[in-house]
Amino acid sequence: MYLEKRGVPTSTVVSTAFRVHGRLAAKNLQMDNLPQLVVPHPLNDLTPDEVRELARAAYPVVIEQLTGTNKQALDTLVNYDHPATRSKVPA
Repeated sequence: MYLEKRGVPTSTVVSTAFRVHGRLAAKNLQMDNLPQLVVPHPLNDLTPDEVRELARAAYPVVIEQLTGTNKQALDTLVNYDHPATRSKVPA
């Protein structure tokens, strides 16, 4: 957030569990319109391959936030289904 205040583009990533906290922190820093990239929570149980999958899903939004190519929503949810929420179909 401090870089954004200095005019340096950033991408602020928060998990769903910290979405409200991130919004309140931005408000406290007088940055009410800071876009947040919101990823599923929790992250600590993802495998390295799942982290790469999440990063690929988030990448386009990160690029948009860093380049300012599109108007950003306040909160952009990454299109990624957390493995714990995926339906398990027997093989």
